[in-house]
Amino acid sequence: MINKRWGLALVTAVVAGLALSGCSPSASEPKGPVTLNYWDFLDPSQNNPRSKALKENIAKFEAANPDIKINLSVVSLGDMLNRLPQAAAAGQAPDVFKMFTPVVPQMASAGVYSPLPDAASKVTDWLRPTDTLAGPDGKTVAVPYEYRTCALYYNQKILDQIGATVPTTYDQVVQVAQKAAAAGYTGFGTGFSDTDNSAIISTFFNCFMSQVDQEIWNKDGQADFATAKGNEFGNFLAKLRDAKALGSNVVSDTYGTVADGMASGTVAMAVLGTERAVSFGTQNKDLKWTALPKASTGDTTGTTIGWTLGIGNGSKNTEAAWKFIEYMTGPEAGALMATGGEVPTRAATYQQPFFSTPEAKTVNDIAAYVKTNSEPRTYSNTWTALATGLSQAGQKLTLNGSSGNDFIRSAQDAANKK
Repeated sequence: MINKRWGLALVTAVVAGLALSGCSPSASEPKGPVTLNYWDFLDPSQNNPRSKALKENIAKFEAANPDIKINLSVVSLGDMLNRLPQAAAAGQAPDVFKMFTPVVPQMASAGVYSPLPDAASKVTDWLRPTDTLAGPDGKTVAVPYEYRTCALYYNQKILDQIGATVPTTYDQVVQVAQKAAAAGYTGFGTGFSDTDNSAIISTFFNCFMSQVDQEIWNKDGQADFATAKGNEFGNFLAKLRDAKALGSNVVSDTYGTVADGMASGTVAMAVLGTERAVSFGTQNKDLKWTALPKASTGDTTGTTIGWTLGIGNGSKNTEAAWKFIEYMTGPEAGALMATGGEVPTRAATYQQPFFSTPEAKTVNDIAAYVKTNSEPRTYSNTWTALATGLSQAGQKLTLNGSSGNDFIRSAQDAANKK
């Protein structure tokens, strides 16, 4: 697979006629009120900006569309990856579901998507091309819900305490993390748990490979990153281990536990997604974020990732499902979503009044950072095998003292294992 690169332009022109007024039901779709089963990993009952925005957007959609009700099920990414193929095979896939960008081709190959309806082609102001969100037949099966990339988060209070400045290279990260660990903190937060598709280590790996301009797969779809550039990622983790800068529970730590550690002030630094910037700002005033550190080669440019929305295979409500997706990715819902720190995916959204207010500064900064410091990637259908391989290799690195080069080779072998 070849890594495709595009620029992200927050264009100011709005394409006329983007908002869909809805289509008449086809003969194959039920008439009258419908209930859409929707799977999302966010829990709208939780007290955080992203969950609140999701809850409000669903309520607004139902108010504007009284014949469509949303039945939301909170399903983790790991559970989705296991349950969706089975549900689709049994004719019980959700009408709409959210899916992480790297896994869309794999889920499409597993037959979990219905093709998007013709009405989807009328939305043309996506800030990134959608052609990589496709099935084996090349037809687009999902659209981007939000964009994100990786950033370095750090606790300014901890850095001040140990007399350190914000690191700008990965070697400096190791040095600062070692000092923080000596002061009783987790110097650098990451995790090697395979929960939720090994989200924290696989996301970091994804961004690092973009930084050093290392392809993950070759043209035949085989994982092929055990190179000098790829080894630098494994060696960075090995240096952190040797500096005793990783968490005591790193083998079982997840994206969520590391984020909780940052919020509680026990973790000095971590590489996480930009979607955490707003919530961290409300949870702990000492938390800051900045561009990724530089490796020995390359720059600070990570990977554009995010979540997508698609229609489940066998849905009898595809037109209503698309209407919901179009609304959730549209200007009104996108502006509300942005209050939680997520970067909207359509140009029209940035014309909403919210983006001209002081409250929008953080998300505008994130959007600009995503534009200048990330590039999209085309994925093979072996992402989950790769992600699991990374977590297992990380456990060996921690428990068995394996080398950074062994870490990379082990992860590559796992991705190519049939």
